[in-house]
Amino acid sequence: MNVRRAHAVQRLDALVRQYGLRRCAFRAWYDFRRRRGWLQRRFPHWAWPERPLADWLRPGHPADPESYLAARQQAAPPFFFPLGQAPAAPAIWRLDAVRRADDVLAGRFCYFQHLVGHLGYPEPAWFKNPLTGRATDAASHWLERSDFSPALGDIKVIWEPSRCLWVYDLARAYAVAGDERYPAAFWNLVASWRRANPPQMGPNWQCGQEIAIRTLALVFGLHAFWHSPAATAQEVADLVVLLAASAERIAGNIAYARAQMGNHATSEAAALVTVGRLFPELADSPRWLALGKRVLADESRLFHWPDGSYVQHSLNYHRLMLDAYLWTGALGRLHDDPLPPAVQERFDASWEFLYQLQDPATGRVPNYGPNDGAQAVPLHGCGYLDHRPTLDACCALSRGHRCYPDGPWSEKTSWLCGALIPNDTAAVTSPCRRGCWFASGGYDTFRGRESWGMVRCHTYRNRPNQADMLHFDLWWRGLNILRDSGTYTYYDPEQGWDQYFRSTAAHNTVRVGATDQMLKGARFQWHSLVASQRILRDAAGELEIWTGEHRGYRRLPSRAIHGRTICRCQDDCWIVIDEIRGRGREHVELFWHLHDAPLALADSRWRLDTAQGPVSFHLACNAPFELRAFTGEDSTVRAGWESLYYGERTPAPTVRVAVGGPLPVRFITLVGFTSVLEIAVDDRLCELHWQCDGVEGNIELDLPGESPNPVASVAYGAHRWRRGGLRSDTSSVAGAAGRGN
Repeated sequence: MNVRRAHAVQRLDALVRQYGLRRCAFRAWYDFRRRRGWLQRRFPHWAWPERPLADWLRPGHPADPESYLAARQQAAPPFFFPLGQAPAAPAIWRLDAVRRADDVLAGRFCYFQHLVGHLGYPEPAWFKNPLTGRATDAASHWLERSDFSPALGDIKVIWEPSRCLWVYDLARAYAVAGDERYPAAFWNLVASWRRANPPQMGPNWQCGQEIAIRTLALVFGLHAFWHSPAATAQEVADLVVLLAASAERIAGNIAYARAQMGNHATSEAAALVTVGRLFPELADSPRWLALGKRVLADESRLFHWPDGSYVQHSLNYHRLMLDAYLWTGALGRLHDDPLPPAVQERFDASWEFLYQLQDPATGRVPNYGPNDGAQAVPLHGCGYLDHRPTLDACCALSRGHRCYPDGPWSEKTSWLCGALIPNDTAAVTSPCRRGCWFASGGYDTFRGRESWGMVRCHTYRNRPNQADMLHFDLWWRGLNILRDSGTYTYYDPEQGWDQYFRSTAAHNTVRVGATDQMLKGARFQWHSLVASQRILRDAAGELEIWTGEHRGYRRLPSRAIHGRTICRCQDDCWIVIDEIRGRGREHVELFWHLHDAPLALADSRWRLDTAQGPVSFHLACNAPFELRAFTGEDSTVRAGWESLYYGERTPAPTVRVAVGGPLPVRFITLVGFTSVLEIAVDDRLCELHWQCDGVEGNIELDLPGESPNPVASVAYGAHRWRRGGLRSDTSSVAGAAGRGN
């Protein structure tokens, strides 16, 4: 009993340190009120006919549908484009837009921007999980439901079609083809959704963020399809009631989203601002607008860190957050009410941060942190992994010009910012990408001409999602050579794949004692938060040197510390030195998750034969080791898998190096973008000589375990670096987009 109490106290302490006492107290009070039924009385169920449009309008505004339609036609507030007038659509939009819209008309709905589920049309099975065949219904109040049900499976699959992202597909197709089937489908699907989802009942009223994303899509559809013959006065009135009910639900529970410290609150606030600003005839619009603006400002101040990084430790959630501020910022500019200067400054830093972590050839970013397929405003024909559409539009809002030349990624800018930069096709200025240190978030990037890397070294204080400290991502010619495994799913009680993908073993880092860097708690919680230290960053010509360490394994009897050094030698090769210091014996594993390409493994060497050319690897260790490759052949083995899209995992090569013996243990991994890589290492692993396509290199190291900064000198070709007389961290590398560290 005493042990259980001690563990409970530890878990409570970890939660309070992450979320703060006030948020924890709020959540406890919220759960108490929910169990007692008090919250349900605050959100009573009602039927659509019980609260017609007249009940929502301020006094004096025409309430019958025909009069309301005429009044709105005369005095509709500014939107991204005039009512029913989409921006000019170049031919490049057409093929993708029509294909996606025709899928909707065939009852095929897109899940997580990649998978396809068949729900039917014109009456989709809104509560069916097409991945499992299971279904739920709207028979219970949303406060009586759970997000996690073994019988139903992942609730996100149920939510996905009700986000109504298909609205953007229909609108894009209508803009390029003018086919009246698309607006007819919009109004039909909205009516079907209303019939299936009475207010406050069922899973689709359960999450405020889901309601918010749906609200933005429906507002967009209302404006895109305004002039269509399918847009009758009654259907417009019914849609406005749905938007008002959604805003009421969000406003009444947004404190719950704020207690989670993440993108839920920003999405919900964006929906409140949108309804409040675009529907001033609604009686509660001024209150919704003020609340939404206040929450957006508070969330920016609290959770958008000065260097541009974000509280959620996820590059996908970072984009989702940017979309909320992009939408509200562009809309506010049209209403002569731009983002406040402090919010705009954090927004600028946020999109520039993501730009610096982007691969220039593909538009992708590392698959780092939770990635649940979320994309709030998919107004483009690019793949989900391409971040150029959002970043291009953010640049247009911030700087008045685009940052990429014309391409399918330009479409989002045209839809959302076309009115702000009418001559956007002529103005393209791309910020420079370079090696950066983002001190608040603990991200470092390294940039060569053809290769670049990212490493994470951060002391978690709130909301860690994956046990991934010192993870290293490496890219070369648009290929993610050393990759993050991804997310796959948030809920998999039957097979436990959710636990694997968030584990240390699913990242390019070291696992000690066959355990994760942190202790896993319930659902999205972690305990014993990992602490890290960035020790060194310096450069000499085309050499870059970085060293950091984390103390996540100090809780073990070995008191182990994992240190990592990364050295970039021009664009030819990268060296990663991992050192595990501590006492006694320990089981140590180094994981490298590789680009999906043919893999040849021989002793301490392996090679990837990629579409851009061969990539050679060499591994050295100061102790006997076992080197094994996994490629996902056996689904029971938790190695050799990748998830680029939520809900989908595919085989991809992984190399694991295992050592069992006394500490310290040192690994040296050399990566060369060549088929000719020769290497020689002394017995003590203190000196490494190599030759990469005829260019010679040498690195000198202290004895294993002697120093947290083990590199004494590096030479490669004409470039030399030696320890001593180093510049300080605050001057060694410029921050993102010219910002100081």
